Order: sequence, then structure tokens, then C-alpha cells
Amino acid sequence: MTNLEWLLTGDSVIIYLTKKYLLDENVEKHDNGFIKKYLKLYNEQEMTWGNGYYGPKWISTHYTLYDLRYMEINPKNQIYQISVSNYIKVFFQHYKLDIDITKYDLCIAGMMVDLLSYGHIEHEYFYPMIDYIIDYKMSDGGWNCRYNHKPFPKISSVYTTINVLDGLRTYIEQGYKYRIDEVKKCFEQGVKVLLSRKLIYKKNTLIPIHEDMAKPHFPYRWKYDYLRVLELLAKVKYEYVADMKPAINILVDSMKNGKLLRGSKIPGRIHFDLEEETYGRFNTLRAYIVLKHFEPKLFEKFAHMSFA
Repeated sequence: MTNLEWLLTGDSVIIYLTKKYLLDENVEKHDNGFIKKYLKLYNEQEMTWGNGYYGPKWISTHYTLYDLRYMEINPKNQIYQISVSNYIKVFFQHYKLDIDITKYDLCIAGMMVDLLSYGHIEHEYFYPMIDYIIDYKMSDGGWNCRYNHKPFPKISSVYTTINVLDGLRTYIEQGYKYRIDEVKKCFEQGVKVLLSRKLIYKKNTLIPIHEDMAKPHFPYRWKYDYLRVLELLAKVKYEYVADMKPAINILVDSMKNGKLLRGSKIPGRIHFDLEEETYGRFNTLRAYIVLKHFEPKLFEKFAHMSFA
């Protein structure tokens, strides 16, 4: 059995993503496997997971929906459509009515744009979120969720920037037109901010931003790490530039027998374990998505290596 065949023995979510991104097959959306398990935990009366919207982490509605979006649930799924719409309404109205809207967390705004765009969910608060993201970009081209908190930051945050970029990427891919030229420009500027840090370093240094960013996590929640940003760039078919090299080197050096380890979990409550083996199918799949685009020879080598 090769490593690629090993991926194809995993959950139906892994099989679907492997066929789509690694084998370039035209596969239909589905609601099976892990997705089905998540859907069974949905509280239909409350329209939530985990008895909450943003918390408790990581069983709340927000992070469950974010997992389902990554796993590419059928975007027309009724539970997905209803729960996203209800969540956005409740959460956004809280900020609009009870709190100054300029204190709305930009990380959450980026993730909400991702959820809404993926489901093509028309909502009265959707375009105001696009306005908010465009209008409150930092001067360096990225975003910082603490932009209006003292002491006022002077530069963007990689955490906020990656969450916003994920949302803008989906918005662009799904064919939205509202302020689209500005959105595309913002996306490019945000990517360049991360590239200026070689994806893992503090601004204008060769010092890692944080040691955890050199470790791949899945699910990555709201966190930033080298694999998350490389996967984003690979999925948008971004052209290779030298500033990616340090992060790609970390990825290649982390591969064991052509695979990535499952990795450490971000502490918090979970619905159930996605993986229990030493090697991680999700992380390995994500690594192969990156290598297939940026290092195709290495992808072929690792994917067709005998499983060990």
C-alpha cells in the first residue's frame, strides 16, 4: 500500500478531499463520514452545536461550522444553511445593537465571510462584513483584530490576516461581484504581508513568530501555522516565490516516511477524535496539496512511497 492509497482508506471526508485535490477527480459533495457525525450532534431547536455560538471552544456552533466548511459539506445542506444564517444574525446583531460595530472581531468576520460565501447564503449583514474588512485594513496591507484596542498596534497580525484571507479567498472563488476588485487587491496585499515575513518570521527578522507556528495543527481553529498558509496559497494556485522557501523546508523536513504526524491538539473540548493513529491523514493530505502545487516531484515521491 502506498501513502496515497493509505489516504484512500480513511474516512469518506478524506477520500473525497484526496480525490478532488490530489487526483483531480470531479467528485460530488457529500454529507457522510465525519460530516454526518457532526450533523447528528446538531440541536435543531436551538439551531446550535455545543449549546453556544462562539463558545465553548471547540464544540460551539462557530467552530463546528468551520470544521464542516473545511470538510466541504454540501453547501446546500439545510442544517448548514439554517445554522449559518441564524448564527450570523445573532452574533452580528449583538455587536450592532449592544457593542460598537468597530469592535467587531476581524478574525471572526473573516471566518463568517468564509462560511457565508461557501454556502452562497444571502444575508443582510454579509456585505457590511465585506465593507468592514476592506475599510479596516492596516496600513501594511494585513489585518489586526486589535486595531482599535489600546495600545494601538502599528502592524498587522498573522492570525487575523490568515482568517480574513481564507474568507476573501472563498468570496472570490464563489463569484461574488460586490467590491470585488477591492477584495482581490486586499487579498493580494494580505498575502504579500505574510510573504514579507517569509510566512513564519517576525517582521524584518529571521526570528520565528512563535514556535507553535512551525507545527501543523488540524483542526487549526483560529490559529496560524506554516501549513495553513501554504495550503491556502496552494489552493489559490499562487505562483512560487522565494519567500515561501523557509516554510516549505519546514514541511519537507517534518515528513516521516512521506507523511506528517497527526500533530498536537489545540486544547479545548471536542465532539470526538478525528484521528487516533500516529500519522495524520488530514495533515498528510494538506501537505500533499502544498507539495503537488509547489514541489510536484516531491509530491510524487512521497505519495507513491510504500506505507510504513
